[in-house]
Amino acid sequence: MLFVGTVQAVGTFHDISSSLTQQKIAQSWRGPYDLLVRPELAVSQLERSADWIDPQSMLESYGGISAQQVSSIRSLSHVTLVAPIANAGWQSIAVQLPVELPARGIYRVAATWQGQENAEGTIVRYVDVTDLAHLTTGISVMRPPLVYVIAKDDRTPVAYSLQVQAAQEVIGVPSEQRALLSKVLLEDIVPTAPAHFTLHIDRLLGDFAMLPACLQRADCWTPLPVRQGTIRYQVDSVQLLRYSHTRYSGSPQQLAAGQVSVLSLGEDMQGSLYRTQMAAHGVFDGGNEDAGGIPPHLMPLYQPERQPLLAGAVRFISLERACSLIGSNCFSGLYVRLQGVEQYNQRSLALLQATAAAITTHTGLHVDILDGSSVREVAIVSSSPYAGHALRSSWRVVGVAVQLVQGVDVMQELLLALCTFVSVLAIGAAAVLVGSGRRKEALLLQQLGWQSKYLFCLFVFEALLLCFPGYALAVTWMIVSTTLKHSHLPSETVALLLSMGVIIYCCTLASIACYRSTGARKQRTSRFYKRRGSLVGVLPMFACSIAISAAVFLIASDTLLLIGFNHELVVTVLGEQVREVLGAPQVILLLLMLLAAQMTVGLCVTLLLQGRRAELSL
Repeated sequence: MLFVGTVQAVGTFHDISSSLTQQKIAQSWRGPYDLLVRPELAVSQLERSADWIDPQSMLESYGGISAQQVSSIRSLSHVTLVAPIANAGWQSIAVQLPVELPARGIYRVAATWQGQENAEGTIVRYVDVTDLAHLTTGISVMRPPLVYVIAKDDRTPVAYSLQVQAAQEVIGVPSEQRALLSKVLLEDIVPTAPAHFTLHIDRLLGDFAMLPACLQRADCWTPLPVRQGTIRYQVDSVQLLRYSHTRYSGSPQQLAAGQVSVLSLGEDMQGSLYRTQMAAHGVFDGGNEDAGGIPPHLMPLYQPERQPLLAGAVRFISLERACSLIGSNCFSGLYVRLQGVEQYNQRSLALLQATAAAITTHTGLHVDILDGSSVREVAIVSSSPYAGHALRSSWRVVGVAVQLVQGVDVMQELLLALCTFVSVLAIGAAAVLVGSGRRKEALLLQQLGWQSKYLFCLFVFEALLLCFPGYALAVTWMIVSTTLKHSHLPSETVALLLSMGVIIYCCTLASIACYRSTGARKQRTSRFYKRRGSLVGVLPMFACSIAISAAVFLIASDTLLLIGFNHELVVTVLGEQVREVLGAPQVILLLLMLLAAQMTVGLCVTLLLQGRRAELSL
């Protein structure tokens, strides 16, 4: 009964866990697109070895996929949609900060860009508010450079617009897919806070001639209150720039801990360089219209070649316009949607794998399956000794759904093997204890002339009689449990395991009862048994010790397996969701395993103490 109960408990745990796991997988199995297609050169070795997808890689690739390859993918069966992406390059943006200067004089305007990693610390401009007469007759100063603003009179404040250079990536997408692709491209990238500047305005306490000597002296300046207008954005250049890929590396220990190293290409006055500027590409007529209506969170970072992470600094244009700038092979990546993969099952997996293999065979492109993937947090550290703290990013792990289902199956198989092992040891220990108590009867029957084979059959029959009540109860429980709920474990498997337990019990009991010692070992055993009861000896003590140790081993192993499994689950977002729903079944399973182990220990101790009744009475 103990054997069947533990086996049925493991089967029930697997059924519940599989059902809950598949429910969670079904909720996040499929996104807007099923496959991600990229050129082979755009996929880093780190992504290949770890089965990860770097969300930044799509925004660092410039072309590589031709229109013929796109047509070949569209012609495949089950392909319903192909959404190309064309990365044109980076465009300069001027961030304008209007400030009010109260009257004529020389001012120092300093702006600090807050919330941007590795951005230039402070931008300083020197402004000379003057009139036209002084501007035309005055002597110009080469150091520091001055910005001249013409004042109407001595009392009217003037407005000065401080400009900070930034960059914005230009990407071409199909017009009908723009909203969806913008969401997909930016969903795994850590959002950047809107551009926020801290302004400081100081006025020179003196005339124009004192400026060179007062650049580093604080007593020459007096601070003024800041009156700032609305930040505006303006296209600053028609030249498109491109930057090299960010290169990553990671040891197996780093990857297991969710950490990668960004390789520094060198150092300069502002710190580490993570990208190099490539040759200028094309001219993009973005116009000089005011970009103030663009949402701030889509505004760019400062100097993208210095950023290990690319934030939401993207401007989307039409695909045709981007390809006219790039030329042939203009597509940087493709998102593909299939039909027939709406649910998680073996058919969907086979269809996804077959389509991915067909795309690679026909086009030579790299294909990642997005269905069943999940986001995990990755810490990016710099290989430069002068770099600061680690940056956090969100990368995508491929095949998480399949790994979760396989992990639950492997967990069930391991728990079943452990339960079977401990239950068999408990059955064997009970048989050894009972068989040791039948040795006097066996010796008496041998003296009366019984042959060994008849004795063996007799004790096997007795063992069957002892097993019959428990066997009947176990079979009844199997029938009832199978009728009420279908189990993952077939009834034939449970019946086979139960029959094996009965056979082990009967054969072990009969063998121990008929066991005869000869020679010196017989004399030592006889002397030992004279001092103890008929049920207590070296063999029974050893059998009980093994059974009790195995029970403790079962509890420890189950706990360690579940802890290790949960640790692997929390790596990804989908795994964390599965761990939450599996918490209650895992606790119930541990309690059942603890109950089974305690029953095993109690059975062995009870039978062992039966041989000490005389000693206990004394």
